[in-house]
Amino acid sequence: MHRRWILIAAGLLLLLTVPAGLPVRAAGRKVIQITMVSWKFTPDLFTVTQGDTVVLQLSNEDPDKRNHSFAARWLVGKEVIVRGQVAREGIDDERRFFAVAPGTKVEIEFVASEPGSFPFVCGVFDHGSRGQVGAMNVLPAPK
Repeated sequence: MHRRWILIAAGLLLLLTVPAGLPVRAAGRKVIQITMVSWKFTPDLFTVTQGDTVVLQLSNEDPDKRNHSFAARWLVGKEVIVRGQVAREGIDDERRFFAVAPGTKVEIEFVASEPGSFPFVCGVFDHGSRGQVGAMNVLPAPK
């Protein structure tokens, strides 16, 4: 009985502290699966919301067994958690990159901390100039 009153009181407190009519959205977790093959990322464009924890699941499924990477300037200095079989990572051409060998998968997790459009590219040789590019759009957090 005591627990029931505590739950009721907590619910009332929540109702009184949240302004009426405003949607409440907690920062979420967005998992984006990205396939890497010769000269393209699929998908090459995705949208998240500011504050979301973003998990990019990179999968190199190139039928010609080419190496690929995910490289972006906006990842330089950003706190990132990496899981999986990253072949190599570092900074090259002012971009932080994560190389993914053929037939392997890598996860990159980070928080989308600011709104905007953020490009990425495959940093391997001429893959970017052949069209292996994309972008992440980050919508502003709802007020």
